Amino acid sequence: MFGPLEFSPTVKEISDQYGKIERYEVGCLLCSSTFNFPSEKDVCLGHIFESHKIIIADVHQIGNLKKYLEFWKQQFSEAPITEFCSTIVADIKKDGLPLKDKEYFLLSDVHDKDKFIREKLQTELLESALDQQKSEREDTNYSHGCLFCRQIIEPTRSEYLIHLSTQHNLQLGKPENLVYVDELIEILEQKMEKLQCIFCERTFKDRNVLKEHMRKKMHKRINPDNKVYDRFYIVNYKGSEKSWKKEKKRRDSAEDEPCDWSDWQETLTLSIVCLFCEESFSSWENVLNHMIHVHNFNYEDSTSEMDFYEQVKLVNFIRRQLYRNRCINCDNEFSNRVETLEHMISQIHNIMPSKDLWNQPEFYFPTYENDAFLCQIEDGINDNEEELNSDLSEALSEINSLTSLEQE
Repeated sequence: MFGPLEFSPTVKEISDQYGKIERYEVGCLLCSSTFNFPSEKDVCLGHIFESHKIIIADVHQIGNLKKYLEFWKQQFSEAPITEFCSTIVADIKKDGLPLKDKEYFLLSDVHDKDKFIREKLQTELLESALDQQKSEREDTNYSHGCLFCRQIIEPTRSEYLIHLSTQHNLQLGKPENLVYVDELIEILEQKMEKLQCIFCERTFKDRNVLKEHMRKKMHKRINPDNKVYDRFYIVNYKGSEKSWKKEKKRRDSAEDEPCDWSDWQETLTLSIVCLFCEESFSSWENVLNHMIHVHNFNYEDSTSEMDFYEQVKLVNFIRRQLYRNRCINCDNEFSNRVETLEHMISQIHNIMPSKDLWNQPEFYFPTYENDAFLCQIEDGINDNEEELNSDLSEALSEINSLTSLEQE
């Protein structure tokens, strides 16, 4: 089979330790009650409030709640609770009945010992994450299949993340800002296997519909409001002042805005190769303008009535013809690319080729590996349509099956 060629070089449960989810027993800081974490974390905090009238300030920012409670259990066994807690008197409602002047105890970092244990636990958490990140960064034996294509990416996790960004526009963040990458990829893989969008978590009827939805809705990213992803961003281990969510929202106000992730641009430059020559460009707009002014071919006008998959076939057809030094309309063969392009201009053959030429199943396959041009195209017919034509879906599934058999 022809190609693909290469262009010329030019995861809703989270543990308090942000690591793998483990089940463990945690004791109350004042009595003998025990709770199974993380599933009974809220039950534990409710018990501490209801039974012992203790409010733990900013509990979600504590690096390791188990160790925190163990620390205070020891302290409370040696001195009265009032020595470490501020007293709050408040009017509350319980079972619909008003209760006046109820006394509660606030455990917060206003007290030196509380501040000490919080900072200690946060430091331990950060050091553990940095050690893990260092191990992942130095590992040069990494090998994993892409979430979207069949390519095996190696030898580092950084290469894998760069591939997802540049070839599939899946933006997870800079490699140096991520940790526990294997777990993150595993969560995303599980969602994809369940035909579930990684952003909105809607489920679709097949993989092609899912990929089309994620492309159109710009859902090739993770949801910053989903806490399961917090542990994968190193900024979350550096204290309460900053988080990856705040960083992302600073660039990306909502899903109505295009997902920018401009912090990748320093190291990752998109390279979109012209359909006709070997010029490459860092933006979609630039390559379209180049084809208009240099090759007198208006891609957007020519494909305005074509759906996404028709455009895929057209692009792969044009790529193959020019690789073979053949005109895209008359199929005449020339000795090199320059002569081919000169012929097309002189004979006005740099126009849309007949549909009979390119509307063939073989052109579902990319002519070139990692063709960034294919990642940019949009439907010309209906941008809101998410359901694929059933015949097309079946054809693509069959092609995928055949490709798998050929690779085995």
